[in-house]
Amino acid sequence: MASVQWIASHHTTRIRLLIPMNLRLESVSHEEGSLIELPNLPATIGRSDESDVQLDDRWLSRQHCELDVHDGGVVLRDLGSKHGTFVNETPIDAAEVQPGDEIRVGLSRFVVRFG
Repeated sequence: MASVQWIASHHTTRIRLLIPMNLRLESVSHEEGSLIELPNLPATIGRSDESDVQLDDRWLSRQHCELDVHDGGVVLRDLGSKHGTFVNETPIDAAEVQPGDEIRVGLSRFVVRFG
């Protein structure tokens, strides 16, 4: 069972779901093989200091996309980025991701891992 944590900031208050599946993103572009652990969702990806996963990638928007839990699955949602968000090379507005799926944001590519 997942636990819930309240997160408050000067911008918004939201609930973070602490998921037991241990979501990870494995880099297949920069520093190939490195893992980004995402124990808390939602998690934003972008260039901004306010992003949960901050990447130095000139093709990323400040707040590029977000991973969140919806109906028991993990959903990747584009946040209106200029260059788009892709799952298995298909442009998406929102899509459920599965282990082994490839996410591309800007010049960065990751494989989704659960475990």
